[in-house]
Order: sequence, then structure tokens, then C-alpha cells
Amino acid sequence: MTRLPFPCRRTTQATVVLVTCGLVAPPIGHAQTVNVPGGLPTHVNATYQEPGLGGWTPDTTGTAQATSGSGAVTQTTTAGTSDSDALETLYQQSWGYAAAQNAEALGVNPSALAATCVVESGCQNLYTAGNGSTITGAFQMSNGTYSQTLGEALAADPSLASSITSGTAGQQDPATQAVAAAQYLKDAATSLQHSGISNPTALDARAYYNFGPSAGAEIATADDSSLMSSYISSTAMSGNNISSTTTVGQWRAAVAAKMGSAASSSILTG
Repeated sequence: MTRLPFPCRRTTQATVVLVTCGLVAPPIGHAQTVNVPGGLPTHVNATYQEPGLGGWTPDTTGTAQATSGSGAVTQTTTAGTSDSDALETLYQQSWGYAAAQNAEALGVNPSALAATCVVESGCQNLYTAGNGSTITGAFQMSNGTYSQTLGEALAADPSLASSITSGTAGQQDPATQAVAAAQYLKDAATSLQHSGISNPTALDARAYYNFGPSAGAEIATADDSSLMSSYISSTAMSGNNISSTTTVGQWRAAVAAKMGSAASSSILTG
């Protein structure tokens, strides 16, 4: 008879011999049920881009909301399929939705603001001040124009003060500079209305924004065949790559090409 080492034992039943050696088979696992709360979203919709991130395009057919630290909604901006390419470019910036919201608060169409931003800097926060010039930022404003128009905007809507950077430091904060730029566009639209343009567009206001109120009104109402040299100085022409033979119509076409569909956007919302 063969002896089996302890703790093995022989069990005989019919013709089947089972040998167990102190081994205990693990229990068979039972399937587990994981309950997923019904309120979880099926996908994540990005709304705000963090500074420095690239390559993200926001959902321009939905509603964007900004929240406070407590979770309360502080801003809501809705974009639709008819929004301009310029507006989409603005929304790609981390400060874009705030700029659009503040423009609307001032009665300015965000698409018109975006068109200006695209032409001035591609909606990038550029630092270009120097050599006697204070013009800088995403909306390329001088300190004087910025300070004046920001003051006008805050007088019109004091609640905007809570969302801006005070002082000239705001020149380098694009969301703050956007408030001043929106007010400047509003001033331009009002001026152009007095010149006979009932519903000024972003393209109509371009000369006002770029060359000032006087030349701006003249160019906005000029014939396409008129020469730009009739309205602006040689210094302004060279600084904006405008030749002596450039007509108003050619200049308008070049600006409109940069603005895209936003060129025809009305400035005023009311």
C-alpha cells in the first residue's frame, strides 16, 4: 500500500480516486452590478480654454456658462450656427466669452467686436508698445483711447467694474481691453449714424477705429473709386501698407477679406 504524505488523503468512491493535499479551491466569483447615476453626462463639453492651451475649438452651437467658486452661474453666452468665423476665433481665446458677454452688456454685437479683434491681432494678446507708441494688446489701443473709452463703458454699465483689471494694467488684460474696444465701436456707430449710415457694420467702422473719427466718417461714406490718400496721411498709409494708388473700394475689400462674414455684422444690437 502506497503511503501518501500528510496532509493528503485518499478517497475512494466507485472507480474515481480523488486526492486532495490541503488545497482549498477558491470560491467562484459572482458578477457584480455597478450602478451609474443617471445624472452623469454622456460626454464632456469644454467651455473655457485655459491660458496656453492650443488646438481646442469650442462648441459654437451651444450655450457657454461661467461659474463662480460656489458654482453659481455668473455668465451665459449662446452661440449659433450663423455666428461668424471671427466670432469663433474670439471664442477660442480663454477670455473670449467674457469679452462677448461684456460687449452685449454695452449693446455691441460680439461679432463686430470679434471682427475688429481678428483684423488687429488675430485675437492674440500682443505687446507692441514702444518707440513712443502706447498702442498694444489684442485690440491694439493706445493708452489714451483705452482710458477714455473704458471710462465711458463703466459709466454706462458700472457692473462691468467687477470683471475688469483697473488702471492702465488693463491694457494687457484682453478681457478688459475688449470692454474699451466695444465702447469705441459703439462710439463709432453713433458717429456714423450722424453721418447718414443708419445701421453701421464692422466694416463701416473700420476706418473710424483705425484712423480716427474724422477720417473714419469720410472713408465710410466715400465712393469706392476714391483714393485712400485723400483721407489719411502718408504716415498712416505707410504704417498700414496702403499705397498711393489704393482706392477706398480696394481697401474695403482687403479689410472685408480679413473679417470674413463678420464684416457685415451690425455694431449695435438695439
